[in-house]
Amino acid sequence: MILVDKAGKLWQHGDRKTALPGGAERRRNTMAFTILTLMENHTGRDYLACEHGLSLLIEGAGRRVLYDTGGSPRFLQNAGTLGADLADLDAVVFSHGHYDHTGGAAALLMQNRPPRGVWLGRNFFQPRVGKEEDGLMDISPLLEESWMTRFGIPCHVVGEEPVKLADGMWLVSGFTQGEPVETPSPRLLRRRNGHLEVDTFEEEVALVLKTPAHLVLVSGCSHVGVLNMCRRVEELFGRPVTDFVGGTHLMNAGDERIEATCRLLKERGVRRLGACHCSGERASAYFEANFPGFFRNNVGTRVVIED
Repeated sequence: MILVDKAGKLWQHGDRKTALPGGAERRRNTMAFTILTLMENHTGRDYLACEHGLSLLIEGAGRRVLYDTGGSPRFLQNAGTLGADLADLDAVVFSHGHYDHTGGAAALLMQNRPPRGVWLGRNFFQPRVGKEEDGLMDISPLLEESWMTRFGIPCHVVGEEPVKLADGMWLVSGFTQGEPVETPSPRLLRRRNGHLEVDTFEEEVALVLKTPAHLVLVSGCSHVGVLNMCRRVEELFGRPVTDFVGGTHLMNAGDERIEATCRLLKERGVRRLGACHCSGERASAYFEANFPGFFRNNVGTRVVIED
């Protein structure tokens, strides 16, 4: 795996050499994927916008898949700056039904060449709120079910069974609690049958990239817990997760959970961790100091997975 910024700076992760396209050194690979971060909370480049939200473009196996659409259409601006073509996408995947992952959906769907399909989890359109000091904040998805019908875009639901988008590219949902350090946040609620209840996020949708040497878990927020998500993916694919890219939702976690998450991820065999969005500065700083394969997956970061 390599990380490449737009200027071509290279961070090497792993024990075997890879090279940029056109470089002097290149390994022959059987399968390769790229993950380009179009939007998240931070950017080190003044020509790229950032906001509280997430959007990733995943390419490989002849497919182009957009994972979430940020908190507004600003991710489209970054896509243009980074030279990422978002016309005729094979799929748009929404990780979960919150505003900061769906804010740019309308602008994307109204393009002249819209995506060929939308994938999301069960109960995606249920209203959701967050508890704040001064009351409840509406954090529901900024996407309406009727829009797909209006624009003639097929909408698919990811259930208990993994969905294969292409060779080595899967969607996974049906997560459950199990890790003692990971419990649902009492601040995040959903409205079901007219009543508010704690959101357990079983229907969160992760994207999994599988190559002979890598099992990569891509997550929007990991509300159900990054360890719980790794466990389910390991059970489905029969091998450890080697790489994680996305939000870990540790921004409000205490030291005990942050330290346990770091230790248990290493014990599970995760070698690289590209945290972003809702991970939080305290957790990111701790991982940076204690997880050898950690990197900050800021706007403009391009992750290349190849064997």
